[in-house]
Amino acid sequence: MPTPQEYRDRAAAALVELADAKSEAERTRLKRAHGVYLRLSNHEAEGAARATMAPAPRIVPEKPAAPALRPSGWTLK
Repeated sequence: MPTPQEYRDRAAAALVELADAKSEAERTRLKRAHGVYLRLSNHEAEGAARATMAPAPRIVPEKPAAPALRPSGWTLK
């Protein structure tokens, strides 16, 4: 599996190729490749940062729960 540094090197190489690109299709392909390589180089660090984050605190209502309603003595049958 490539390391983040290898992805950064590939992104730099894509920028160099982008400067020499002749067609619009080639420019588009190299711009996308550059973005993908940068995202892949940061992926490992972002995953480690997310793993250390604590989950959000549980939402607790401020008021106590209302008492349960008691059924009255009559029913419709």
